[in-house]
Amino acid sequence: MKVIGINTSPRDGSNNKIAIQTALDAAAAKGAETEIFDTCKMNISGCQGDNYCKAHGGKCAIDDDMTKIYAAIEEADAIIFGSPIYFGNITGQGKLVIDRLYAYFMSDEHKELFSNKKVSIIGTNGVAPKEACLPALNGILEAFGMLGFQKGEVIDLPDNNDLKAIEGKDDQLAEAKTLGENLI
Repeated sequence: MKVIGINTSPRDGSNNKIAIQTALDAAAAKGAETEIFDTCKMNISGCQGDNYCKAHGGKCAIDDDMTKIYAAIEEADAIIFGSPIYFGNITGQGKLVIDRLYAYFMSDEHKELFSNKKVSIIGTNGVAPKEACLPALNGILEAFGMLGFQKGEVIDLPDNNDLKAIEGKDDQLAEAKTLGENLI
């Protein structure tokens, strides 16, 4: 079994990455092969809306680092998508990834491929109440669901504005660990 994490936080050492890595470590402890993608270190362009993918069986025309994420998604059994919440929504880096998944809508074969893959979402935030963050995180889960993925858990880990603040929060790390274990 392979589980990938897609970290869309722009900060090195972010709380979101720590939570995703905690979940991946829990999955690895149960025998999964894991890999994490840090989108802030990748060259990912925005969707051009040119519908090249429609004319080419779901293949995107843009040849950038998103091709690595496409390949990993296609090989993975489970995915953890993570983003901090900025002003009520996922990061710009997260939105780039989600928008580029549009290419999958252009090929029916992907729905069959994704039907056995589970996606879970991890969100972190610094100041907003949990109920302000969950709509954005649930929306991302629904987007994956529209592509045919099985919908897993959504967790929001609040009060994590300072870098590495989550490291001292055993309850939140336990929540991330459980999410990772539940993917196996």
